[in-house]
Amino acid sequence: MLFSVGVELPTQDNEAFGLIVPALCSAGFGCFSAADSEPEIPAMVTEAITMVLEELRDQGHQLDFIKDLGVMRYRADPEYAYCGAWLMLDVDTSQFEGKPKRINVSLPDTLIQHIDNRVKSSRGQYRDRSHFLAVSARHELQSAR
Repeated sequence: MLFSVGVELPTQDNEAFGLIVPALCSAGFGCFSAADSEPEIPAMVTEAITMVLEELRDQGHQLDFIKDLGVMRYRADPEYAYCGAWLMLDVDTSQFEGKPKRINVSLPDTLIQHIDNRVKSSRGQYRDRSHFLAVSARHELQSAR
């Protein structure tokens, strides 16, 4: 899932980058982090997102309520005016969606070959055919909202 991340830029050498994920700042939760350097930002934000999603799951919340409104919307929101930069971070949230369940699906053999070729050429973006199909299904379902 893509998450918009607000970055509060340090004003002095001894300050860290402040990080916020607005899509996860609801229902009594906040998703904040900090990074000492710019290259650390993705890892620190991913860790913060993972911790919030784990807590939401452990409390029995369904994660389908999470909706990222996008960088442009958050940038225009006065609540996030302190963020001097924004980025989009793709975080694999599949581990929080429940246990995998095997299903029987019939597809044309040429389509299966195209899927397998895409998985092989994806440089790790897709773990396997099932992951590709799950990502594709999520994308289609989200665009239908």
